[in-house]
Amino acid sequence: MATLTIHPDYRPLLQAAGLDTFDALFQAAEGRQVDGHRSRGVSRIEVGREPDGPVGIYVKRFWGRAARPRWRDLLRLRRPMTPARYECVASQRLLQAGVEVARPVAWGASRDAGQPRALVAFREVEGPSLAEWLDRQPAAGCITGLDARHRRSLAEALGHAVRRIHEACFSYPDLYAKHVYVEDADTVYPRIVLIDVQRLRRLWPWRRVRDLAALHVSTEGSGVRRTDRLRFLRAYLGGSPTSRRARRLIRRVERKAAQMPGRGRDPNLIAARRSPAPGVTSLAHETMTEVDGGRLLVNEAFRPMLQAAGLTTLDAIMNVGGGETYREGFGRSTVRLELADPAGTRPRAVYVKRYTRVPLRVQVRRTLSLNPPQSRARHEVRGMLRLADLGIPTMRCVALGEGLLHRGRQERSCLVTEEIEGATQADDYFEARFSGPLTPALQAEKRGLIGRIADLARRMHAANLSHRDFYLCHILIRPVEGGEPILHLIDLQRLTHHRRGIGRRWIVKDLAALLFSSWPGPATGIRSPVFTDSDRLRFARTYFQTGRLTAEQKDLLRAVVRKAGRIALHDARRRRRAGGTA
Repeated sequence: MATLTIHPDYRPLLQAAGLDTFDALFQAAEGRQVDGHRSRGVSRIEVGREPDGPVGIYVKRFWGRAARPRWRDLLRLRRPMTPARYECVASQRLLQAGVEVARPVAWGASRDAGQPRALVAFREVEGPSLAEWLDRQPAAGCITGLDARHRRSLAEALGHAVRRIHEACFSYPDLYAKHVYVEDADTVYPRIVLIDVQRLRRLWPWRRVRDLAALHVSTEGSGVRRTDRLRFLRAYLGGSPTSRRARRLIRRVERKAAQMPGRGRDPNLIAARRSPAPGVTSLAHETMTEVDGGRLLVNEAFRPMLQAAGLTTLDAIMNVGGGETYREGFGRSTVRLELADPAGTRPRAVYVKRYTRVPLRVQVRRTLSLNPPQSRARHEVRGMLRLADLGIPTMRCVALGEGLLHRGRQERSCLVTEEIEGATQADDYFEARFSGPLTPALQAEKRGLIGRIADLARRMHAANLSHRDFYLCHILIRPVEGGEPILHLIDLQRLTHHRRGIGRRWIVKDLAALLFSSWPGPATGIRSPVFTDSDRLRFARTYFQTGRLTAEQKDLLRAVVRKAGRIALHDARRRRRAGGTA
């Protein structure tokens, strides 16, 4: 049974387009996805012919677990609602409070053959988002090149909008710049319009700080002046931004912002996603399409090759034979395959990671966790997206497949990534290129690569990410003709994001793994002392962004050396047990 509720103002428009039923509107959004996740997606469609052109409508679709009612509403003695219905209700509540939001067009739900689906549609907001305005990075250092009068109006309008949300006793935890749209920003009275209000909540004191921190962290370093923030705060508080109350609020917001993983912490975040390094395809430009009933996400650029190889279903990829076995372990395997390119003359190589069983420690963590289980393949894809946000080149996703997940031992998931052609592991690259006496040019090249690896580690840790397998063999160096080599960070299966800030132990672990992999030995594959103490000191100075190390930094480096020694002892014992050479 399927139901669809349409706003009276848009019923004639949808009826004329034949989209006045749930199935018709749900199917119309297929293949037009502009953003998506495992169990939900956002698509844009155009309907009708108004005097000013067709009407743009964004359709947010949910299926599977995400389309089910929110059972936590029962704890509040409320009737459970689907996320689609709740977002529509939240939009209406904000409109009643005088807060402009994207206008709801329709919402509906269906449950055929036990497969829940839901959707909610909104009219497209005219004008760019605040993130797009800030992305323009004018030379003058002000917001989008606006003069002082318009900047003041924009900051005050945003402050009044957030104030109205909180005065209505609502919390909007997704108050990021990408969810705030500005209409008529170049006028004296700009309009602030919000989108994606699915997570609207009841306001509590700590949630007020969380909302403001989300806005702060997504606009940090994007040409926003301190005076703009003070004008926003004056409009939000309705009083002086230098009062004791305001200063206390600023300190709390800044502390919370330092702990948040919100997009926008890196000043060059959006520019990095939209302007990747030469020869690197950013994930922001990839188009993923659902096949096999939503169990498989396929990159459109590789879809013809997968179809030619018969790898269009999850079962086909999980049972694929042949190829070169690259790695095999408990419940997982990695195979290298070559796919014929219908549009090219030579095959393209891909790596297929398949997961079938879950280690005991992961089983325990999934059992104790209150969150839905997440496959290891999806975890690695999320790591790829996080690195793409930071502008760090990594692997290119070809396909992601997930079957039925349980909190226990069973798991069926796979990840297909493209081989990085011409790339060499960093340890092999340094061993082959910088062994023996070095010319001044080679010495400068070596120092430059060491500095770039240190900068990569610094940016990763500054974003509260720890790799946990940060060895030189997981950094690929790909030479570029006429330019600097590109560093790719791979093997993101254990990449962890620390929401409350990365701890010292994880920084020590990553740097110790990197130090251990630079020592000559059978475990690292380095046969000669390629890296000197001067190289390691240069790495430390670049990592800490200082010319003279402090006592605290030296203490951390001593902990790194001790940890690297323990890794070497552990590896030696493991090799002796395996009958190898210690």
